[in-house]
Amino acid sequence: MLGQEVLQLFDTDLDFNKSRVRLWAPGTAANVAYAEGMVEVPAAVLNESGVLGIRATSDSATAPQPFVGIVDCGASFSAVNYAAARILGLLGPDGRLVGRKGPEIMSLGVDGRPQPLPTTNISFTFAGEAVKDRRGQLQFEPPPRNWTPWAPVMAAVGDLPVFSQLLGDGRTPFQGPAALIGLDVWAQRRVIIEGGSDSNRKRRLFVSRR
Repeated sequence: MLGQEVLQLFDTDLDFNKSRVRLWAPGTAANVAYAEGMVEVPAAVLNESGVLGIRATSDSATAPQPFVGIVDCGASFSAVNYAAARILGLLGPDGRLVGRKGPEIMSLGVDGRPQPLPTTNISFTFAGEAVKDRRGQLQFEPPPRNWTPWAPVMAAVGDLPVFSQLLGDGRTPFQGPAALIGLDVWAQRRVIIEGGSDSNRKRRLFVSRR
């Protein structure tokens, strides 16, 4: 199992359709990505854990605010917490999940016991850099016009312990909107993740357009 400590030393090229993984020298795979017409997705190191995050959202979101999308190439399924589910319009006035539901999946709760989680259909996409409009209000650049959102996946909905473990301060539960974006999303296309071990938290992540 190759962890973040090793992969951050390289630009990692995950070509799932060809069942191929390639490790490039840091900073060199961007030229390959541009030559292949891949889309650059702004990413950043979230904290000292080295985990990467993107600004995630969905075309069906009922609010313009993106949320933290944790890049997890080791998770078999994706998940959103309840704060992100509200942004996506997945919760009714009573706080219950609305829309198409899938089968429940089992996860481990904070007490180590199995925790059933509902699933629902989500098509993830991303938001670009934060910019100010003419009125000085903050907004986010949209993806390129020729970008196609990832195909819908049955994502879990719930406040998984991993959100507080990766994004919390160690004292209070994480309350912000977040998603864990797993292999059910990433395996749909070729992905190149830029490595780096310097103090700059910004990273580049490239994804095939469709």
